[in-house]
Amino acid sequence: MNSMYDHFSNLSTSYNELRTTDHEPILYIREKLDSKNQIMGADIGCGGGRYDLLLLQNLPGLHLICGDVNEAMVEETTRCLKDHSQNNFLAQCIDASDLRLPDNALDFILTFNAIHHFDPVLFLNQARKALKNEGYVFVYTRLKSQNARNIWGRFFPNFMGKENRLYGLCQIEEWMDQVESISLENIYFFSFRRTAPLTHLLKQAENKHYSTFSFYTKEEFNEALNGFRQQIERHFADVERVEWMDENVIIVFRKNTSIRI
Repeated sequence: MNSMYDHFSNLSTSYNELRTTDHEPILYIREKLDSKNQIMGADIGCGGGRYDLLLLQNLPGLHLICGDVNEAMVEETTRCLKDHSQNNFLAQCIDASDLRLPDNALDFILTFNAIHHFDPVLFLNQARKALKNEGYVFVYTRLKSQNARNIWGRFFPNFMGKENRLYGLCQIEEWMDQVESISLENIYFFSFRRTAPLTHLLKQAENKHYSTFSFYTKEEFNEALNGFRQQIERHFADVERVEWMDENVIIVFRKNTSIRI
């Protein structure tokens, strides 16, 4: 059992509470799929199901496969969706490098904040096989440059040094040289104004809501957490209302299209 698997197993029951869930990417995806009445889709790296719940609530004709390599997360997704009276889904263990989904069956495949755990080229080539012609792949993530500008990249010691899994725009465009029958259709940028008390930020970090924190040793983390607290107290007059901007992108790929940016 590897350390990242253990990290998510330990977080599974509290993950949805610790992470921030944004509605805007769901609305963007809904607009892209608006012409379809019956939709077949898959969320790979579904975590605790927080985005799956929003998808099912916003796309009434959707049947969704919720896949994650972590069994505890799959169980949490099932619990989350059942607790909200959602039944039009199938939650199961799925490895992003070996999707084993039906060929030419899905209108879309998506992943939220998980592509940095995958081999992206392998994932896209696997996704292509499962998509219908003109089907979409939606990848919601943070760019490396966006990560540097958020509250953690700016103020948590060595956060950017520990996090080397995120991508830049040039790397994303280079993927297209290694995938077949999928084109890059669009990259859409999101900005979110956040406000939270320092105590909430400390709780998130202590619970390792970003897997980046699992790369610190215990001693490194305790020292960095103390440094983060001091940085926030130094830079913000009111630590009960710490304000910052989070940024994300949604990368839109499409099967058998010629559009590139």
